[in-house]
Amino acid sequence: MDRLETLGQTGMETENPAEAPVHLSCDRDDLATSVATVQRAVSSRTTLPILSGVLIETTPAGLRLVGTDLELSVETYMPVSATAQAAMVLPARYLGEIVRRLPDKEVKIEFDPGRRVATISSGKAVYSINSMEPAEFPLFPQVQGDVWWTVPGKDLAEFVKQTAFAAATDENRPFLTGVLVSLDGGEARLVATDTFRLALRKVTVDREKSSPNESGVRQMIVPARAFAEVGRIVQSESGEVEIYASANQVGFKCCKTTIVSRLIDGQFPNYERVIPKTWKSRMVVDRARLLEAVERVAVLGKDEFGTVKLGYGGETLTISANAPDVGMAFEEVGVTATEGETGETALRSRYLLDVLRAVGDEELTLEVTGPVSPVVLRQAQDQATDYLYLIMPVTVNA
Repeated sequence: MDRLETLGQTGMETENPAEAPVHLSCDRDDLATSVATVQRAVSSRTTLPILSGVLIETTPAGLRLVGTDLELSVETYMPVSATAQAAMVLPARYLGEIVRRLPDKEVKIEFDPGRRVATISSGKAVYSINSMEPAEFPLFPQVQGDVWWTVPGKDLAEFVKQTAFAAATDENRPFLTGVLVSLDGGEARLVATDTFRLALRKVTVDREKSSPNESGVRQMIVPARAFAEVGRIVQSESGEVEIYASANQVGFKCCKTTIVSRLIDGQFPNYERVIPKTWKSRMVVDRARLLEAVERVAVLGKDEFGTVKLGYGGETLTISANAPDVGMAFEEVGVTATEGETGETALRSRYLLDVLRAVGDEELTLEVTGPVSPVVLRQAQDQATDYLYLIMPVTVNA
């Protein structure tokens, strides 16, 4: 990937032969935003002290900040005025807390290269922070090749929000801890599953903004944690995100920020075979009302799976839960466009709540194929095939 373009004049000299203190000046809000962005890649449980820090260095393109845990790396640039070149690695945990609490808009940093101490001042607040050795900080990974896919930042954040939560957290099967992203013709697919549920988002792709053939990569498994961080970083970006892919890495470049993650090896399961082709009962339900009802009823769904039962058929959808020795909860939600059979199915309340919180649609279509078959939720509007969420039922003893 090409270097980011210069963000503006920095007023920075090229050498500091006498190892004299370097003075930097920048905007507090810019610094707080930049630190928060790269801090997402910093692990609090690392065994390598250098990885607990944020690399801060002056460059011709502005102040460069980098955070990494070797699996996920985030780099961003911001405007700065500096008297000379400087590089420091400050502890991310303390740096984030300090910057958020600085009183004035202007932040001054004086870095003493000899003592490796950064003095951060704003208003009457002054902090002296010891720097780690910048030379020990890992190099930022580079993803070679052309752009694999270009997508608006806000759209990518929505796609991630609707899928990444369904990935597994059990590291015994690493390929299930990621989101499968594939490009085929004019369609992109994002899929995540932990085998108990599955989230699938289809996206129509402008062929001029994707090039899977040129890169040699048609699909990849992106770690769900890394993908979720990408979504949080780009959600407020109005511009487009350029996605670069190689055999073992993926890069996301948006304006002044670049995110690089390692890919997961393994064969993603054939998810299409578990998606029902037909249904026996279908209804359209108000998402917000169903969310509130499930949240209330789930208070008593305290068995091993946090189970709630859905009763369908007619003009209402019933939600119930039973807590032995405590009591039971019951609520009805009105439905529209109902058709098919009546019946009852049991689901894990958390799995149902997750999708109701992840999508923003006013209405969802609920499809049931039987008490021991998967339940499918889709978008209720015309583009009903764009998003699908499947939940496996819980077998409850009568």
